[in-house]
Amino acid sequence: MKALQGVEGQVAWVEEPSPTCDVGQVRIRVAAAGLNRADLLQKAGLYPPPPGASHVLGLECSGVISEVGAGSSWQVGDRVCALLAGGGMAEEVVVDGRHVLPVPEGVSLIEAAALPEVYATVWLNVFSCTPAQVESVQPPFSCAKPSVTRAGSASVPPSAWLTAKRWVRRAAWCAPMIWRACATSGRSM
Repeated sequence: MKALQGVEGQVAWVEEPSPTCDVGQVRIRVAAAGLNRADLLQKAGLYPPPPGASHVLGLECSGVISEVGAGSSWQVGDRVCALLAGGGMAEEVVVDGRHVLPVPEGVSLIEAAALPEVYATVWLNVFSCTPAQVESVQPPFSCAKPSVTRAGSASVPPSAWLTAKRWVRRAAWCAPMIWRACATSGRSM
């Protein structure tokens, strides 16, 4: 498979062996990948991947499941996005099924590539690092509504949700398109 890898401070398409899909994992045929600061730091050689993680760039991606390991509840053909330790900027990636989220209705795969890191960060900061109270605990995609959440005793203001929504749209539009343009042209970034 082809994959983007940081080689001597440059990003280049390289041929990589396809990863194996083990118990509890899924193989995603990547449609788009998000571009994060950590990817840029890794490209520059300043942020090594965690031990055992892929050296291929890409910490989040979206696509369609093409293989399901034993014990996973996902189905071949499911549209998903995933938070990764690495490997998202490739033709395919294998990831623990617990790190995969369904792509919401009305969201394209290109837009969905920028969602996992944003939602994980918001979820962590709003619900894990603060004394937030959740009226109805639901997965991150379901909770992004002001009527569902309360931070402390005050409702999260609608302006915060609108700002987050605009930021997600901007990130979803920009980063995956940069990667996709490089992927389809065969050029390095």
